[in-house]
Amino acid sequence: MKKFKEFKEKIENNIVVKIMKVLLFIVMALLVLVVGIQKFSDNDLSFLGVRVFMVVSGSMEEEYHVGDILVSKHAEIDEINVGDNITYRGNKSTLKGLVVTHKVVEKGKKDGTTYFVTKGNANDIADPEISYEQIYGKIIYKSRILSAFGKLMNNRISYYILFMSIGVVVSIEIISSMFKKDEDDARE
Repeated sequence: MKKFKEFKEKIENNIVVKIMKVLLFIVMALLVLVVGIQKFSDNDLSFLGVRVFMVVSGSMEEEYHVGDILVSKHAEIDEINVGDNITYRGNKSTLKGLVVTHKVVEKGKKDGTTYFVTKGNANDIADPEISYEQIYGKIIYKSRILSAFGKLMNNRISYYILFMSIGVVVSIEIISSMFKKDEDDARE
């Protein structure tokens, strides 16, 4: 038991472990904050024009896979061109109300208004025309780390294992701090 206590104290006092705990906490807090903001604002809020989205269909396969985490940034109308991947809110047919990430295949003007036509890489037909007002932004980054985390979260078994592991670690931390407090009180 004494060796276990010594080992535990070495781990608790290790600077690398402390830094990893802080970094993990910051990443988890930011992830929860971003997901929460987007979930509760229905994707209407952004942070400095930046939004984070998860790919939920295979329409952009080869380039983006289900579970990938994409970062989009607001772009002015003249910055969006054919070949750019954009995220927008659909307002017609089967895309009505959905957040879509597809490639711009056509940009033009009709009655003095700019329109865009997009298409998923794996889709046979293009999406209905959209206006600039529907566009959230251009895809500027695909996060490999968050994508791996997102894919884990899409797998039910790994989802439960991850959250059970986090729960066990938090429980151990709470119990350890309670015993440590009791030991400190007993010493006084």
